Amino acid sequence: MVSRGGRSKGCAQCRRRRVKCDEKRPTCSQCVKRGIDCDGPKDLTWINQSNVFPDNSTQICVTNDSTCPSQLSFAAFEQDICLAYTRKNLLRGGPVELACNMIDFYEGAAGLTADPGLDLLRKSILSLSVTFFGSQHRQDHIMVKGYRQYGQVLLQLNSHLSQPEQQRSDETLLAALSCMLLEIFLPTGPSNFLKHQRGIEALMELRGPPTESTGTTAMIFRGLRTLSIIGALADSRPSLCARKEWKQAPPAQTDEVGMLLHRMFDVMADCTLLVSRRNALRSSAARSEELGLLLSDVNSVLEDLEKIHPDLQDFNQRKLNESKDLSKMAKALKVANHMSATAYMLYNTVYICIIQIRESISPSPDAVALRNAAAIKIAQCLELKEYEKREGAPQSNTISFVATKVAWQALGRFSSPEGRRLARAVKSAVNGVFRQPYDYQQAQQRPISSTPQKTFFAQYVAMIPISCPSNSLNTAQMLQLWEHELDVIDVGYKQTSAPDPEFSLRSKK
Repeated sequence: MVSRGGRSKGCAQCRRRRVKCDEKRPTCSQCVKRGIDCDGPKDLTWINQSNVFPDNSTQICVTNDSTCPSQLSFAAFEQDICLAYTRKNLLRGGPVELACNMIDFYEGAAGLTADPGLDLLRKSILSLSVTFFGSQHRQDHIMVKGYRQYGQVLLQLNSHLSQPEQQRSDETLLAALSCMLLEIFLPTGPSNFLKHQRGIEALMELRGPPTESTGTTAMIFRGLRTLSIIGALADSRPSLCARKEWKQAPPAQTDEVGMLLHRMFDVMADCTLLVSRRNALRSSAARSEELGLLLSDVNSVLEDLEKIHPDLQDFNQRKLNESKDLSKMAKALKVANHMSATAYMLYNTVYICIIQIRESISPSPDAVALRNAAAIKIAQCLELKEYEKREGAPQSNTISFVATKVAWQALGRFSSPEGRRLARAVKSAVNGVFRQPYDYQQAQQRPISSTPQKTFFAQYVAMIPISCPSNSLNTAQMLQLWEHELDVIDVGYKQTSAPDPEFSLRSKK
């Protein structure tokens, strides 16, 4: 007797809604929470395989060689192959994997066209998958096909946005998120990522803050919250998530580390307000009183962040005490695991942002040392995560990505030993997921701009030739590195603590 393999054993309601069912009897928790009827989980179907065919049974196999191809072409399975590759390398966990589950690619998609939202969502994820696969494998004809599909998705998305019944749906939000991811990794224009991000924020505002901490909507909004805050920093404008009603929304993660991250993102959202106010004062004839008030608010936000630090330390210490198999690096750094490392990376990222904002208003001789210490902590945590080869949640990976770039900027990029050390760690962490490196001759031919890029994620990965300092052997190597995705987050980066004569408290009479 063997069990026949199949899909989810969840109840009919959960399978219809494509959410995880806990398979409780007689009624699952999802249906209890929604107050709907539940037929309970599916029973297993058993097949009796004890029957033995008689020896004189005859098996008939009819084949037609003229209709059976000797080899199946790639085109026959192109979409499935592209999707499987992209799900493995780019879309693990988070809202977009949820979208993949919603549209159920691995079953027949004939019924999707009856639902306009799911049809759009399916096409948006396929366009991202095909484009990403073609880019990674240097198959230009596949990549062009993906971009063509993307153009069709944009037209369909615009149509959906004009329909009130489609504007508020999860499918429309996820389709817009898929388009934004394509612009992050494979940009079609210098500001298209931010255009999508602003559009998504408008949809979020239309729907209002989430009211639950679990379920599909909570998972979607958790991922969008992170991108909203980062995008707002890049755009030098207040984030939607900095508003009181959004801060009061229930967190999607209620465990201890989840609550720590939630509190840190609240402070990071406040940084978007500070950057926006600072830039407004820069563009006007700011008086000393206005700058003083802003500086006071910056220090208040810093105090809010520092209140989190004791709780973070307590969490990490308990995990250190509980762990019996700490790696040598974890023991040396006194960071318990990848969860603690992620939390420390986010904490120090927000800390650097606040220090840089304060430094751009009122320079201090201590700012560079404080910033560099935080950046080095980020670099150490990245090395720990790579050393232990542990996969974090999608939010964890996003935090690592942003923190690494902020730290690299703070350390002066390749101009300092710490910056070069962090660059080597990034090279190891990328681990071949993105474009294969150019050879050195190709790299020398690539123009490298000395000015910041105009976009947030103009490209995801850059190939940068590195020359050693003049006081050492002049060697060159190739490094695959996130080079310019956060260049336009202007929180006042300086390599020295020299005051800005045009904008600082000290320069005002």
